[in-house]
Order: sequence, then C-alpha cells, then structure tokens
Amino acid sequence: MKTFFYSLLAVLALTAAVGAQTKERVPFIIPPAIENIPLESMFGANLENGEFNEGDWVVDADGVITSPGDGEIWTKEKYGSFICTFEFDAEDKANAGFLIHAADKKKWIPCTVEVQLLGDGYRLLDEKGKPTVAIEPNYHTCGAFYGYQAASRNVTKPHGKWNKMTVVALGTRLMVELNGVMINMIDTAEWTDNTYSPLGPMIEEKFRGKTLAEQEPYGYIGFQGKHSDTIIRYRNIKFAPITGPVIPGADKIAWEPLFGEKLENAEYDPDVWSIDADGVMHAAKDDTIWAKGEFGDAVVKFEFMTTKDANSGVVIECTDKGNWIPNSFEAQILDSFGHGNGMDQCGSVYGRCPTVINVCKAPGEWNEMTIALVGPMIDVYMNGTLITHMNKAKWTDAAVNPDGSEVFSWLVNKAPCETPNSGFIGFQGLHAGQPVVYRNAMVKRLSAAK
Repeated sequence: MKTFFYSLLAVLALTAAVGAQTKERVPFIIPPAIENIPLESMFGANLENGEFNEGDWVVDADGVITSPGDGEIWTKEKYGSFICTFEFDAEDKANAGFLIHAADKKKWIPCTVEVQLLGDGYRLLDEKGKPTVAIEPNYHTCGAFYGYQAASRNVTKPHGKWNKMTVVALGTRLMVELNGVMINMIDTAEWTDNTYSPLGPMIEEKFRGKTLAEQEPYGYIGFQGKHSDTIIRYRNIKFAPITGPVIPGADKIAWEPLFGEKLENAEYDPDVWSIDADGVMHAAKDDTIWAKGEFGDAVVKFEFMTTKDANSGVVIECTDKGNWIPNSFEAQILDSFGHGNGMDQCGSVYGRCPTVINVCKAPGEWNEMTIALVGPMIDVYMNGTLITHMNKAKWTDAAVNPDGSEVFSWLVNKAPCETPNSGFIGFQGLHAGQPVVYRNAMVKRLSAAK
C-alpha cells in the first residue's frame, strides 16, 4: 500500500495522463498516514453486516463472496470519507462495480459514483478467446469512474489471478489503486458541468443530468453483483470510515488546551469572555478571544452549541488581530440545522469554500468540530464527517473563487494562495445577538509558525 500513499510522482503523472489537457489543475495528495488506519471486515464473515436481497449473495468456506444474481450488497450505514481494500477475480467479460456514496440503494445509478470492475473483456482476445494485449483505458474499462473518467493505465490481471484494489474517499476526493499502481483519482467538486469533464473530454450521455458537484459526497457503499452472464468473485473486503484528519506523526503529538484550562493562555476582554465551572466558554459581546502566539500547521478541535439563528466563527491563519476579517480565514459557526450547503453554512470556510455535507445538529445540542491546517490545506470535520476541504493553492484570485462566485466584498484582500499558512487562532464572540458556547477547545501544534 505504500506506493499508493507516498507516490506524489504518480499523482502528478496521473493528472497529466487522464484526458485532454485543456485546463491547468492542482493535484491533490493522499495523506500517507491513511495506511495506518486499522481495517475491519466490511460485511462480516457471513455477510451479516451487509444489506442485500436473499439469495443474491453467498460466501463460501474460504471467505470468497459471489453473487448468483444481478443484485447489490450495501453497507447498512452511510459514509463520507473511508478506505476500502478488496480482491476480485473476474471471469471473461464479467462486468460489475464498486459503488460509492449512493443516496438511494434502490435507484442508485443516477446518484452514485461507480468504479468499474471488469474481467478479460478488458483485454483483446485472439481467435481462441485467449487474452493478448490490454485494451487502451476508457471510461468503461476497469478502474474507470464509470462514464466519467478513464483510468490512467490498464493493470488488470487475467481471470484466475486475484486483483487487489484500494479505494479512498476523502469527501469529494476519490482515489483508486489497482495492483499497487495509482490508476485514477477525481475531485467531484470540480465536476460542475454535466457535459464536459474538467479536463475536457465529454461525459457519457446517460450521466449528463445532475452534475457530480451537485451530488452529496455521502451515502451507502456497495458492490454490484452478477451484472453480465459471468461471475466476479470477491474476498478480503476490508473497510474503515475516516472520521478525522489523517496526518503523519500527529498521533505522537499531545493535545493541549487552546486557551488554557482557565483562559490563562488567551488574550481577551474579561468583561466579554468567561469560562464556567463546567469548562463552557461564554461571550457577552462581539469581541474575539485569541490564543496566545501564532500557529503553523496545527489541528484544532472543540465542541460548540448554537441557539436558534446563532452566528459565530473560528478565526484561523490570522495575520492582523486588529483587522482580522480581511486578514484571516473563518470556519463558520452557524445554526445550520436543516439548511443546505454553501460557503456561509456551518463548517464552511466563510465566503471562500462551501460545505459539501450538512451534519449540523439542532440548537441546544453539542457539535464536535475539528479543523486541520496543514500547509495550504484547510480541512473541516464536523461530527465525524469531512464537510469542507480547501486547498488555498487553487484560490488564485482575491475577488473570485475557483467556482466563479464572487468573494464577499468585506473579505477581499490577498488571493488565498498568497497568504501565509500560519497565524493567530481565535473564537468570535456574540456576533448576531444569539449566543454560541464552546467547550473542550484543544490544539495539536504540528509545526512552528513561519
């Protein structure tokens, strides 16, 4: 698996290989520490953790899973970010798929991203039906994001040999390794056109409805069964959700109170901010509390509770505390319960990068938020789900976001790609007249501020 997680050159090569190069793109990088996440059986030894129609799926004494019928097997729960590894052996012309983020298990085709799994139909056959050379990849061949994007290479093994695939989802970012080779990756947030891919090639016609960017990167995970007349076999299906930032070496760094247990490590107005006997922080006015000192790469976690229509924020990478609004980024804290997604919703990088999933709890309930600041990356997890990912390298204009939306005028200053990857961290006070309270604010310092 190390080739999957450490191969930045493969990432760059893949970006150049897939499709026509009509636009410059900033590739994303797989966190190396993902390989240390412990995996468990996805469906259980006897498929007890899977959902499927009776008779559609069976498991033999060797743990090999097959589908006699054309049905799917699904997880019982929905997931956003995850890692899944499995092996498959496909008979000649077998046709199936690994299914990601299905919103509806019964009508999954238009609301799912499928990684194509194929047998020897992925190779040219001679007159005796024996495979000769590999077919050039297209968006129907093995390892493709079916109908959308081809794999960079054909590394599928012939029938009778087991292929090993690893799929990682980090919110909208999906990555596929096959037999030790990184072969495909896609960021669905970039797929805002329903006819053309971000790299130029056309999307298959039957998928030109709702764009990938409009589909929520959260849903059921599954495998397609006997879709054609031939069998595909699976074994060693392992899985784990990714519920927080995955950063090399971060597990060895201790958490410390962001502001101190009694706010002794904070700069604040004591007439505005207080902390009660239960460790809950309250603000009486719209005035920011700042942690002492600047922070470089860091992970911040805390809990917060909103009241109805409450509005606050966590200020990050601030370079001017006296005029922080245009000189920082803000993770929005808002009563977003029941709302949609957007760059003004809870957990967004306010005015810059929208949420992709809304998991905000109702007013009066505690939410957990984790913000990971690593280089130009800003990741926001809420209640165990990655809801916002911003790579500042893609934000090259001070006034216009990569999706074409205009930046709120009061935020316009430097282009985010030109801003330091460090600064002060603070919590906004009573901003909208409705209180937000905080507790258990902790930080891991991954590097010193530069």
